[in-house]
Amino acid sequence: METLEPEPHPRLSTITFDVGGTLLSPDPSVGAVYAEVFARHGVAAGAREIEAAFQRAWKTVAGETGGPTDEANEIGKWRRLVNATLRDLPQPRHFDSLFEELWHTFSEPRRWRLREHTREVLCELRERGIQLAVLSNWDSRLRPLLKGFGLIRYFETLFISAEIGWEKPDLRIFRAVEDTLSVKPSEILHLGDCPHSDAAPARAAGWRSLLIRDETGTNGVTGPEITDLRELLMLVTGNTNPRPPDPR
Repeated sequence: METLEPEPHPRLSTITFDVGGTLLSPDPSVGAVYAEVFARHGVAAGAREIEAAFQRAWKTVAGETGGPTDEANEIGKWRRLVNATLRDLPQPRHFDSLFEELWHTFSEPRRWRLREHTREVLCELRERGIQLAVLSNWDSRLRPLLKGFGLIRYFETLFISAEIGWEKPDLRIFRAVEDTLSVKPSEILHLGDCPHSDAAPARAAGWRSLLIRDETGTNGVTGPEITDLRELLMLVTGNTNPRPPDPR
């Protein structure tokens, strides 16, 4: 009787990255940035109070993710989120002007903090021949934001939900990645911070998945996880000491 040799584990050729909570986090916090903007529009509330209100609102609005989307849908979702955040707070003089300022301020790199070792790890992965892409529920603000951080050059493609037309956890955005990059599901690893929008749908698509704990440790990560991007490098290449990125 012929003995069948076990098939080798499929080669990892591509890694996709979520952005919010994975590579970038609001700086110093959502509550602090909102408090600064709110104050200019007549809303007197502290950063902690606003942060708590935002997190309550986010749990509701985040449940709406998935399915078709576009730029207008993303703007509408964020308007609902800001409205929900304000529900139990003093009301602004003019909501539209407050929202417009919030929308634009989060397109600025100064409002975000880059996770430690991001550039070094991305550089090393590319040097090792791994194809890198962004896969994120975001809108038109993401491209200039990533450009401002000097990250665009590391990624083959940016798969942004408002541009693709589908939002994670909808599997159609994952299939768009496979089709565009011409890679098999078994060759892709997705790194994100959300079990619902990142890990679960990636696995359902036949990809490998890995979760990274956010810097506050509050994103409820369970299952395979890392806390430092160098751990990703270790898993993929066996190297925990990435070289400094090329400054050019």
